[in-house]
Amino acid sequence: MRAADIMQKQILAVSPELSLTSLEEFLSTEDISGAPVQDDRGSIIGIVSKTDLIRALSGREDSDEEVGEELTVEDIMTTEIVTVAPDDDVKSVARRMLDGKLHRVLVARDNEVLGIITTFDLLELLA
Repeated sequence: MRAADIMQKQILAVSPELSLTSLEEFLSTEDISGAPVQDDRGSIIGIVSKTDLIRALSGREDSDEEVGEELTVEDIMTTEIVTVAPDDDVKSVARRMLDGKLHRVLVARDNEVLGIITTFDLLELLA
């Protein structure tokens, strides 16, 4: 089985300018734990997760609401984007995610993002 066989083709991406309050609402509404960050040209420039959001909001003296409106996705996103090829074996994808402690990887070919694989996609193979 290959990465292309289990990837989600619909990618729910967010803008780097999105406030943290809006990010929290988006993740909750879509029932996802993270998303790629896409610039206005359609390029993926990072990844953001609920963990990033929690880290940004915890331990602050300001209220979560104030911080959530002041900071944007760009302020907290991870810019190191991990990709796998569509022809990569699912086992190697799982190993890469496990070794990197990653909850999601993008599937790409020639700098074109084709899909996303999450830990839930891998778990569904076992169900």
